[in-house]
Amino acid sequence: KDVGSTALLHRMWCSSSRLPGSPPAQPGMDSNRRWLLFYHESMQSTAEQMKQNMGDQVELSDLTWLHFPDGFPNLEVKKEDALRLENFYGTCIILSFHSAAVIFEQLCLLYALPRMRARNFRIILPWFSTGTMERVEKIGQIATASSLARMLSATPPCPTGPSTVVIYDIHALQEQFYFSDNVLVELKSAVWLLKLELDRLRQENPGEEIAITFPDDGAHKRFKAKFEGYPMIVCAKVRDGDKRIVQIKEGEPNGRHCVIVDDLVQSGETALESIKSLKEQGASKVSCYATHGIFPKESFNKFIGNDQVHKFWITDSIPTTVSAVAGRQPFEILSLAPLLAEYLRGNSQES
Repeated sequence: KDVGSTALLHRMWCSSSRLPGSPPAQPGMDSNRRWLLFYHESMQSTAEQMKQNMGDQVELSDLTWLHFPDGFPNLEVKKEDALRLENFYGTCIILSFHSAAVIFEQLCLLYALPRMRARNFRIILPWFSTGTMERVEKIGQIATASSLARMLSATPPCPTGPSTVVIYDIHALQEQFYFSDNVLVELKSAVWLLKLELDRLRQENPGEEIAITFPDDGAHKRFKAKFEGYPMIVCAKVRDGDKRIVQIKEGEPNGRHCVIVDDLVQSGETALESIKSLKEQGASKVSCYATHGIFPKESFNKFIGNDQVHKFWITDSIPTTVSAVAGRQPFEILSLAPLLAEYLRGNSQES
């Protein structure tokens, strides 16, 4: 399935319109470049799927995430890998900052690899975990999104130039400017994975009309250009006494399969309120998509067994969530591996 998804993604990008000035993708142009891939242990499944997709174009580095008795990291890159980093076209590391407890050990490796002469160093951080704390609204608050950006910006340059940080569906686009000029930042989107799923649904149910639904104006402005050809519905949060409810601002859900799209989900209350409003307005089905399923305090349980939700797609950007909901309806996991494989092959994606 992942190999097929990679092929479909490749055809989609090669045929789609691109940003002004960007070169067209050329199939096979980078078939000879090889990558050495490091990954945090929590992202092992994603890395292995990338290996399956890319074959000989990528080699996985076998690094064991050990700790000293006091709990601090005891890391060691294999000697044979350390000696041959410069022989690869590039080195890539897949990180997961799903918990504050695992950030330090990953930064240790992150800072070390460029000093071992890793070329074309790519740092894949699918979820920028402090992205929702991006601004200060009162005296004394700390914008931890800026703090995390500073930590990543401390990555040394590699022999081929600045290291590159790659993030998927960052919560606020302005956060890219929190990084210093010491690193390059590339913002990507994973909604291409959802579009593949919607294409499959259209083939399986050609008579069913799918409407892309946004829970607020922010999501609408951000993602609407990626869903040309679909009818769209926009919701809005309004106050009803002491409560905030979700109402349909524009669009017609009646008789349609409404798919709610957002960059992340936390408590899930906005999604549940949106589902309620859409159902009341006659939606035949309601599904949800979020690139990052955060679900603090196991809030995913609000959706498990909920017959009001047809499907809930999330990516594997947060491995702890994946391990908790995999195989439990209505959740379906969309692996980022095909997107990451295409990125390392040099097939540009629109942000």
